[in-house]
Amino acid sequence: MPAEWIKHYENVVKLAFPKLNARFILTLGSVVSLIGIALILTGYYLFGIVILIVGMFIVFTPYKKGKQIVESIEENLGDALREMAAVLRSGGTFEVAIKEVIASEYGELSKQFSLMLKEIEAGKSFIAALNSLSMRIDSDFLRKAVLIITDSLRTGGRVADILDEIAEDIRKTYQIRKERKARVSMQFMFIFVSAAVLGPLIVGMSMGIQLFMMKIGEDMVKSGMQSEEFFKQKVATSEVINNILTLYVLIQAVLAGAVGALIRTGKMVDAMSLVPIMLFLSYMFFTLGKLSVLLLTGACPNALTCMLDLLL
Repeated sequence: MPAEWIKHYENVVKLAFPKLNARFILTLGSVVSLIGIALILTGYYLFGIVILIVGMFIVFTPYKKGKQIVESIEENLGDALREMAAVLRSGGTFEVAIKEVIASEYGELSKQFSLMLKEIEAGKSFIAALNSLSMRIDSDFLRKAVLIITDSLRTGGRVADILDEIAEDIRKTYQIRKERKARVSMQFMFIFVSAAVLGPLIVGMSMGIQLFMMKIGEDMVKSGMQSEEFFKQKVATSEVINNILTLYVLIQAVLAGAVGALIRTGKMVDAMSLVPIMLFLSYMFFTLGKLSVLLLTGACPNALTCMLDLLL
């Protein structure tokens, strides 16, 4: 895993859980996920998927919590910058502007501004405190805003006007994000349903027909109409086909989930967090497809027993 990805993960997790060892959590989750993948590749599909989900849960739960904090900060950043600009135009200092943002209760952003104010009161310069804020919070919006503000302070620019421009730029960017999600929602749902429900269900029904034919072959062997050796060859072939179709269903679920999430949000983390859900649903509907054929043809007298046999 690239070093910058690990650093990004640590920064985001630390924002939500300051005392948590992010590198250990990432390592633990990755090892558990690899065990799940190994089980899937060796044919223990359900156990492998469940363990993979646990591994992904370990990795992404603290990360998602941290990302929610970052998104909350970005969502309120534009309004906070406008408020700071208004204070500066009225003759206030940056310290007064920061206090106004803290008093306005912008959620996590106000907490981070409170930490910045404490650093300034402890003797840090405003620019140093801003850079410290930018390093604590892994946000492109905030990083860009801090860079522009510090440059304008060094060059003597009109900071209040610049803050308004940054706030407007953030507002427009958020609007574009919302429009993008709205435009691709139908395409995302189509990919999700096709890859996690309909596709696996149809493939599972095809495999169910194959299993039904195996059941007929078993009865023919018992009645002496077919040799046991020939039937064993057919069973081995059927197992190979089942493994191929299962892996096909799981692989297309992974690819479809990743592509769908990237189309909708453009973020790899959303794609990675969606993959375990897609794996689980696709495998369950694949199994349900096989079970439905066996029940309809009478090859399976007990639904619960057959479901457990197919899953395990």
